Amino acid sequence: MTEQTLQEKTRTWHKAQWLIGALALMGFLYMVGKSWIKPPLPQAAASVKATTGTCAQALSGQAGRSAELKTPNGLRYSVVAPSNYQADKQHGLLMMYPPAGFNHEMAEHYYQLTTQANSQGYVVVYSASIPLSARALRLQNEVVPQVLASWCIDPHRIVYAGHSDGGTLSTGLTVRAQAQDPAPHTIVASAAGITQEDLQQEQCPAPLNVTVLHNPKDDLFPGFGEGAVKWWGQCMQCAEPVQTEATGCTVRQCTQGKVLRHCVTPEPHVKFPAVASHMLEWLD
Repeated sequence: MTEQTLQEKTRTWHKAQWLIGALALMGFLYMVGKSWIKPPLPQAAASVKATTGTCAQALSGQAGRSAELKTPNGLRYSVVAPSNYQADKQHGLLMMYPPAGFNHEMAEHYYQLTTQANSQGYVVVYSASIPLSARALRLQNEVVPQVLASWCIDPHRIVYAGHSDGGTLSTGLTVRAQAQDPAPHTIVASAAGITQEDLQQEQCPAPLNVTVLHNPKDDLFPGFGEGAVKWWGQCMQCAEPVQTEATGCTVRQCTQGKVLRHCVTPEPHVKFPAVASHMLEWLD
C-alpha cells in the first residue's frame, strides 16, 4: 500500500467516524429533550388491508406501545401496534432498523413513521443500535422472531427498512440468508453502506420487492446506491425500461411480479430522505 493510498484511507475513516458521530449526536439531543418530546400515540388501523387473515390462536402481544422489550441476548426494542389491534387478526410488520448510535426510542423519533404505519395496519418495531459486525447481525436477527411469537403477523407483509446502518442491516440480513422464516416480503434500504462488490459475494435471495434510497454524492457512501441497484436488477432479472413515479423514483418490473425501486436523494447522509415519507404507499 502506497503512502498516498494510506492517507486516503485514513481520511475516509476519519470522515466516516465524524458522520457516525453526527448521527449519534442527533440521538443524544433527542434524549436531552425527551422530557418534552413525547412519542406519537398509537393509531387505529384504517386501511382495508389492515387485517388479511387470522392466527390459529390469540397471541399475547397487546395493542398500543410495548416499550423496553429485550431479545434473549439483551438487545432492546419496542413495538407499536395499532390502537385497535386484535390478537387473532393478521397485521403487517414494519421492522425499522436503527442508524448508528440510536436506541429504539431515538430511532422512532428519527424515522417519524409510526402514525402512518399504524393507520395502514402495520405493527411497527424499532430496535436499538449496536456497532455493525457479525454479532450485530445475530442480535438484530432475534428481534423479528420475538415479535412473531407475540403479535399476529401476516407472513406476506413483513418489511425490513432503515437508514445508514439500518439500511445495511435490512440488506445484509436478507442477502446473507439470516432472515428468519418467513423472510421479508419487502426491504427499503436508505443510504446503506453495502457496495456492489460486497453484494457480489452473496447469494441472490428469493425474489422480493426492493427499494434503494441513496444520494449518489452521499458524504459517506458515494455511489453505493447505484451499485446496489445494478446487483439487485441482475439478481431479480428486472426488465427495462424503467418507469418514473411522481416521486421521481424509478421502478423496474422483476421476476415473480416483484419490483425494484430506485430513489436518487439529495439529502446529506445524516438526514432520513424526504421521499421516504412515501414508504407506506410503496408497501401496499
